[in-house]
Amino acid sequence: MVKISRTVEYALVAVQHMVAHRGTLVSARDLSSALALPSGLMAKVLQRLSAAGMLESEQGVHGGYRLVRDPDTLSFLELSEAVEGPLRPAACGSGSEGSCDRGDVCTVSGPVHTLSARIVDLLSETKVGSLLKHEDLKQGAHL
Repeated sequence: MVKISRTVEYALVAVQHMVAHRGTLVSARDLSSALALPSGLMAKVLQRLSAAGMLESEQGVHGGYRLVRDPDTLSFLELSEAVEGPLRPAACGSGSEGSCDRGDVCTVSGPVHTLSARIVDLLSETKVGSLLKHEDLKQGAHL
C-alpha cells in the first residue's frame, strides 16, 4: 500500500506556508511554532528541501528558508523524494538484487511493475501547486 509519510506531509505543509508568505524568510523554529509541528523534524525537512534546491537558506540571526521553486512546476514525487529518498512502491520493482525472494517463481511481477510505474507517473504528474489549491487547504486545514 502506498502511504504518504508524516515527513512528506510536513514538507507539503512547509511549502504551503511559504507560498502564503512568499519571499519571506521562515525559520524552522517559527514554522514549527506557527504550525504546531515538531521543530527537530521540521528542521530536517527544511534542510532536505534546501539540499534538493527547492528552498534557499540564509544563515544568521535573521536567517531562514525561502521557497525558490514554483509549486506549479514542482511535482509531488520530487517533493517526496527530496525528504524520503527514492520512491519504491513495490519491493520487486526496486531493481536491487535480491529485493524479492520469490523472483524466480513469481507470477505477478509484470502487473506489479506496471502498477508501480503508474504510481510513479501519477506522482510525477501531480504538481504541488495544484494540491495547494485544493479547497481544504485554502481553508487552513492541516494535513
